Amino acid sequence: MLALRKTVRARGTIAAPAGEIFACLADYERADVFIEGLEQLHPVGSKTEGEGAQFDAVLKLGPRRLATTIVISSFEPGRAITWSSAGDEGQSLSFVLETTKEGVAVELTVDYAEPGGISGALLAPFVEQTVRHRADTALARLRKHLCAP
Repeated sequence: MLALRKTVRARGTIAAPAGEIFACLADYERADVFIEGLEQLHPVGSKTEGEGAQFDAVLKLGPRRLATTIVISSFEPGRAITWSSAGDEGQSLSFVLETTKEGVAVELTVDYAEPGGISGALLAPFVEQTVRHRADTALARLRKHLCAP
């Protein structure tokens, strides 16, 4: 049975060049800036950038640790990148950059599997609120990382 997919979006403007923002988003060594709870991320093989690059990861989710594989599933240099956990029930983080008069608008779309069953239905609002908070804080951490004084 496939899990119901949910989507959460966050948007913010960052006063840094689009190329610099994209370089951070595409750099697996800085993924902890925008992937909350990331404790380890190691390349699987020699490809470390661009579409198809894969990484073994350990994420801290509340009191638990989750070992997973993360892949860069889409890559448009300077414009958009998606980091996805492997499998149909994982989540993805898609970043799209657009230069504006105020700076670079960054839209983050988080796609995730909603918990199933009766307990999942009870937890779903909490999970969505947590994902929304993590999306907003991911953009705030990215802004702080790139615009530090």
